[in-house]
Amino acid sequence: RAKLCRCPAQLDVEEVVRDSAGRMVTWTGLGFARVRDGAGLTFRVDNVPYPMDYELLLRYEPESAEDWEAVVSVSSRVLPTSSRCGNLLPSEQMYRESLPHSQRYVLLSRPFCFEPSTPYKVTMRLQRAGVTQRHPGAFILIDSLVLLPRVSELPGFHGAEAAARQEELERYQCLEVFRMAPPHPLAQACARLVCSVSALMHGGALPCQCDPQGSRSSECQVQGGQCECKPHVIGQRCDRCAPGSYGFGPLGCSPCTCSPEGSVSQLCNEVSGQCRCQPGTVGRQCDQCQPGHWGFPGCRPCQCNGHAEECDPRTGTCLRCRDHTDGRHCERCQDGYYGNPVLGSGQQCRPCPCPGYPGTRHYHGSACHADDETHHIVCLCAPGYAGE
Repeated sequence: RAKLCRCPAQLDVEEVVRDSAGRMVTWTGLGFARVRDGAGLTFRVDNVPYPMDYELLLRYEPESAEDWEAVVSVSSRVLPTSSRCGNLLPSEQMYRESLPHSQRYVLLSRPFCFEPSTPYKVTMRLQRAGVTQRHPGAFILIDSLVLLPRVSELPGFHGAEAAARQEELERYQCLEVFRMAPPHPLAQACARLVCSVSALMHGGALPCQCDPQGSRSSECQVQGGQCECKPHVIGQRCDRCAPGSYGFGPLGCSPCTCSPEGSVSQLCNEVSGQCRCQPGTVGRQCDQCQPGHWGFPGCRPCQCNGHAEECDPRTGTCLRCRDHTDGRHCERCQDGYYGNPVLGSGQQCRPCPCPGYPGTRHYHGSACHADDETHHIVCLCAPGYAGE
């Protein structure tokens, strides 16, 4: 499988991961690239093991019952040097490929001669077929670009003595299994043949290279080289966190657990675990209201009559009321003060003159209020004291 990269200028491409709970996984690697109608996508190929012709296979999933097409070109800034590809200059000539909505992969019509230690770019513009107007709400999901070797070019796979091998490959459809995502288990006869192909292409067997932090051991599968990964760790070498997890380390990775109500997606930062929050939500998991709001997930502003900025995130009760106010919404004066602190009243809480003020030696009241008719201050005296 070729490495998939995004061009920095391609603003109409985003990476998405489908939730696989309860249904078959239909992608490989980290997920899909979701490409808008008329946008471009570039695959960078720099890991070719053997100079030869490769068939190009594109795995995809349309989001609607529409046919798409890809305008493709293969290019390289480095001239080929191998005897196999040396007489074939990389061409940037564009050619068109159909992507029927009923299929999930297409074998491109032109093979290409790739060689090791040479960087290539496979660029394609993806668009709905048969229309001239691009639609900003139409997308196609691209999984991967697969390089399938033309096995007949390998030593031991051409000539009369290799006819039996070639016949077995075709009879058991050994190479067809790599067209679908994810690939199905290999038949026993294919496993032996594919190991032979791999050994010929790579000049022998390959080391496992299991990551010591992400792998359970240093051994890997004989076919494919897949290491045994710790929880929520993926990759052939078990060297990165699976989508929806973070914190790669000796214990594996931890689930993101992003709030389904407060986050944009179930993906989080691979290092910190920070989820991408919806407007108005905060926290690593996007499961809290932003300061000054309460009632997640239906976050609404704290109602504190201008006397506090924050309230209890669950109940909405205002915290640390100022200006001698009290109550769930800082809507009344503290004991020892009088007035109407509700926002818009124009009043404030003033100390009760009974006869001194709260906090002084001469204050002998517990509360007071203004008489509605006379507007005189009526004190409620502390035990042992009486008013005039």
